[in-house]
Amino acid sequence: MKRAHAFNSTLLALSLAFAGMPESSRAQAVKSNETIKTEYQYAAKVVCSLRFPHQDGTLAKGVYRTIVNIHNPTRKRFAIAAKVALATEFGSDPGPFSVTPFKKAELQADGATESNCFDIAGYFCPINGVCVDFAFLEGFVVIKSPEPLDVVGVYTARHSDGEVETMDVDAVRERQISEAVELTAPEPKSEIKRHMDFPAKGSPAFQGKDPTK
Repeated sequence: MKRAHAFNSTLLALSLAFAGMPESSRAQAVKSNETIKTEYQYAAKVVCSLRFPHQDGTLAKGVYRTIVNIHNPTRKRFAIAAKVALATEFGSDPGPFSVTPFKKAELQADGATESNCFDIAGYFCPINGVCVDFAFLEGFVVIKSPEPLDVVGVYTARHSDGEVETMDVDAVRERQISEAVELTAPEPKSEIKRHMDFPAKGSPAFQGKDPTK
């Protein structure tokens, strides 16, 4: 079954939108101001219904939520970096904005943090002054760390109306990958120039529904 919509079409639209931005704005998103030397990588799967039930044909219709928990098992305080990689249709052009810039977080000794669906969607607001307002998204949160971590994904799902019906917990396997991660300065919210809906309102994925109701 083919998707009623594809991420690559939105990424193309984003590319065109960003191409029209002033050069100074585009440069802000790639300017590096800090580097974190990392040795470990974790890729946690995320599936998120944000405004209405997932109904594009790739998954059973329903409401899906993800929380990624991150724990520092060491006695050291250190910084980690995370980004979001969208899952695009196989064989399609992913476009230049399918992977977000990294964000930084500080972990205290034996401390923990989390990212939920709304945090994950926030990685796309803003990028070069554009915010993507997702109805739902799927992909990976990619975490880079100088020390080993405990990373666990918590997944829940339910019918369109009702309480949680299924829950799963998945420990994310680490990979040893040495990489110096360049962080970009966060764009201020005051620099937001436009919002884009994904999928676009009126597309087949909405099936005549108004996501604001």
